[in-house]
Amino acid sequence: MGRGAGAPVPPRGGLLSEEEEGKEKELWQGIRSGEQKLRGMKERRAEMLALARRLAEEAFDLQNRRGPIYQDVEKLHQEFRELGKKAQELRTEREKLRARIDALRIELREEGEGHDRRSRPRPERLIQEIAALEKKQQTTAMPLKEENALIDRMRELRSQLGEAEKNQSVWKAKDETLLGLRQELELSRKRDEEIGTEAEKIFRRRDEAMKLVKARLTEVGHLVAEIRGKGKARGELIDKVDKLSQEIRDLEKNVMGLLHQSRERKTEARKLLDEHNRSVRQMTRNEEMLSRTAEDNLKTLFKNGKIAL
Repeated sequence: MGRGAGAPVPPRGGLLSEEEEGKEKELWQGIRSGEQKLRGMKERRAEMLALARRLAEEAFDLQNRRGPIYQDVEKLHQEFRELGKKAQELRTEREKLRARIDALRIELREEGEGHDRRSRPRPERLIQEIAALEKKQQTTAMPLKEENALIDRMRELRSQLGEAEKNQSVWKAKDETLLGLRQELELSRKRDEEIGTEAEKIFRRRDEAMKLVKARLTEVGHLVAEIRGKGKARGELIDKVDKLSQEIRDLEKNVMGLLHQSRERKTEARKLLDEHNRSVRQMTRNEEMLSRTAEDNLKTLFKNGKIAL
């Protein structure tokens, strides 16, 4: 309640008795004190409401900051899951690859048994040796026994040549098989190394992603704690505002009650004054009537003759 243009003012003297005037002054001191207290309480309430609004705005800003962080966490977690899936795929591939490497080693060992190229009769070498013996027979004079031995050796070599030419395709196929196994083994070992390198990168990136997720979640945790703190502070402040508002209403009611008492006292004083004035006016009229009546009577007596006393 203010003391502006429409604010009530204490009544002027003249209507109340000295005792009532003292009570009225005391009452108006209470009204002024209440109004002053109300102004302070309302100012304090306005400050509290402004602080509550500021806390709400700060909490809203924190909420806005939390959203992008959650999005980062979701992206990082999605990357973490995808990396885990890729790591599992590499693990499965590596298990199959290592099983194949073991099988290739066994195949190479089995296929290589009895297939030493150094002990294998080669047709081109046999042909060269036969040609050299034929040339020696044709160009060199030798004893019969030595010549017969040479001829026997040529027969043996021709027999070996025929066997070697017959088995050449088999040996060639075997060589191609062994070559294919060796190449596959080499490629498998190379791929095994590549998988190891790739898996190491994946695990390293996966660990980094999880560290980032934990860091972001820690940051979110701090934000949530701040939001809750501001929300709690705002809630306590609103409770204080509600309590203060109730005190303001109670005090306003009390001040209005004092004003009502002042108005009733003033109204009662006016009523008493009006009644007194009416009574005085009535008495005055009665005295005038009595005076006029007496004067008329005297005139009548004087007209009628001598008055005996």
